[in-house]
Amino acid sequence: MIGLAAWLLAGSIGIQVHAQEIAPADRTAIESRIAAFDAAMKAGEIARSIDFIPPRLLRTMADKVGLPEAKLKDMVAAQAAAAVDGMTFLSFGMDLSAAKIVATPDKSRTYMLIPTQSVIAIPDAGKMQSKTSTLALKDEGQWFLVRIDNAQQVALLRSAYPEFSGVDFPSGSTAIID
Repeated sequence: MIGLAAWLLAGSIGIQVHAQEIAPADRTAIESRIAAFDAAMKAGEIARSIDFIPPRLLRTMADKVGLPEAKLKDMVAAQAAAAVDGMTFLSFGMDLSAAKIVATPDKSRTYMLIPTQSVIAIPDAGKMQSKTSTLALKDEGQWFLVRIDNAQQVALLRSAYPEFSGVDFPSGSTAIID
């Protein structure tokens, strides 16, 4: 009964009992990483996206395909560049002001889900708009950005970071516009 009263009181005065927080220095680091990623995308330097993937996730990917990490990085960077060859990024942005701060079910890791939107022009096909969430997580003392808009990406993330098991990530959407 006392627990219920405390829960109701906390709700009535606008306090979230289990609210998660990101320290101001970490928020600044995330903002910096987003700015660097944004600059790389706007400059068409898609191959640099590999620099924003957390080390443990890279190691897991390398182990799964049986390649040394350096070779995997080169391969992924080349594939990312090839995937968007001929396309033009018209807009790209992560909305940090709308980000959700969340903790894994076991409370071992606090992370951010950042709404992300991009529009690209595809030759002879028009414009494609993508709305996803980007996961910001800290690994080895640094913040990284991870795309999590499909089941394969989420499975790989959970393989590298088992603490994300049971986390329901928002699904992304892609549509042709114009």
